[in-house]
Amino acid sequence: MFKKTDLRVIRTRKMIKESFIDLIQEKGYESITIRDIADNALINRATFYLHYVDKQDLVDKLIDEVFEELTDIINPCIYIQKKRVNISQFQSMIEAIFTNIFHHATFYQIMLSEKGVHGFNRRMQEVIQEKFRKEFATINLQEQKFSTPPELLIHFISSALIGTVEWWVNNDLVYSPKHMAVQLVHLVTIGPLQSSGFEIEA
Repeated sequence: MFKKTDLRVIRTRKMIKESFIDLIQEKGYESITIRDIADNALINRATFYLHYVDKQDLVDKLIDEVFEELTDIINPCIYIQKKRVNISQFQSMIEAIFTNIFHHATFYQIMLSEKGVHGFNRRMQEVIQEKFRKEFATINLQEQKFSTPPELLIHFISSALIGTVEWWVNNDLVYSPKHMAVQLVHLVTIGPLQSSGFEIEA
């Protein structure tokens, strides 16, 4: 009986989430009502309230679930060892990030559009920055001497990642996750000018 109830709850929440995403794409987040969600998910409002407090609670939980998957992939401890960066492992991690986003392409395309949740990209950046802070603390990066402050490095990497992801999803994921990983790694490690073919003069 417990397993059956669990499956029913999972199925209902899945229907609610899918209905919610469809409605955001159709009419925009701000215009959606609980009645809209319930009707589209073929449930009544009482059933919705058994699972979520309100629309904000639903979108928060939905975003948190997707971001948890994303941040689980971010693990600098794998490719950074005592000021040394293993480019191959770094690229593999970036490719895994793009692959994860590819699997949730519709979600990101809708959320990053004008119809999505206001501040979604900022929230995404803050979540990624916090994960980098925790990982850098684990490898004592803050205690090591670098010419660039770790906090500035975190901001730069997260901004580069978010900007690249936004461009990618807004251009219908025109390139593969692997290609995007190669490009982003070049941009981060070599710099935008040199990676584009410019010669740098002192």
